[in-house]
Amino acid sequence: MRLGVLGTLTVEDVEVADILTAPKPRSVLAMLMLQPGRAVSTASLIQELWDESPPRSAATTLQTYILKLRRMFRGIAQANNLPPREVLVTRVPGYLLQVDSAAHDLSAYESLVAQGQALLAQGDYERSRDLLSRALGLWRGAPLSDVRPGPLLYPQICGLEESRLTVTEMRIEAELRLGHHHAVQRELAVLVGSHPFHEGIRVMHMLALFQSGRLSAALESFHQYRHHVATELGLEPSPRIRGLQQAMLSFDPMADSLAILDRV
Repeated sequence: MRLGVLGTLTVEDVEVADILTAPKPRSVLAMLMLQPGRAVSTASLIQELWDESPPRSAATTLQTYILKLRRMFRGIAQANNLPPREVLVTRVPGYLLQVDSAAHDLSAYESLVAQGQALLAQGDYERSRDLLSRALGLWRGAPLSDVRPGPLLYPQICGLEESRLTVTEMRIEAELRLGHHHAVQRELAVLVGSHPFHEGIRVMHMLALFQSGRLSAALESFHQYRHHVATELGLEPSPRIRGLQQAMLSFDPMADSLAILDRV
């Protein structure tokens, strides 16, 4: 049975919101799907649903939601002619989803990222780029976009978004090391617009422009970054990115070697 959290919450490619209209059961399912194969405690589920003010009936209400989810899984299995199996089981200290990691988009994503990151470190940039691209291709939009996050889901969703950005950086780094400077310029321009204080992205944007023969544009990117960090944060750019600017101005081989990426 296929499960998805890298976008809307889906089971067997069906949006859960079309089956469960109430938001709290979807939150319970999201909590379970973010930790496949591991028990999520009843206390954590109650905290996610009601924060610091759970009603006296919280435990009973949670059991009702679990029952609804089990019925949903059975209905989806029947509709897709899947063999009956218990997907959602009771397991101390709470509940656990039994899923095939290959059919869970988050598990597949994390596996591809781990492989791609290892290959990047080994210098196998082409295979790294391909695996990281496959990982990013699993995303369908903002994670759990149809779930209303509480105190425990919210930081996990933020962590997923941060992971997506980090993996995008790694994939672009592989592209740069393969010499594909022109190919990533537009994507990097969008990223620096969305993340104006992110030094690693800015460094790659400057490098892509410089190595494409666009020195003035690379320097303008640096000046934009310096303006952002000075006016918004009251800071100066780090020695690393200032060193890259100076290397470009003096046509130092460092700016051509991509050695600075080793410190991104």
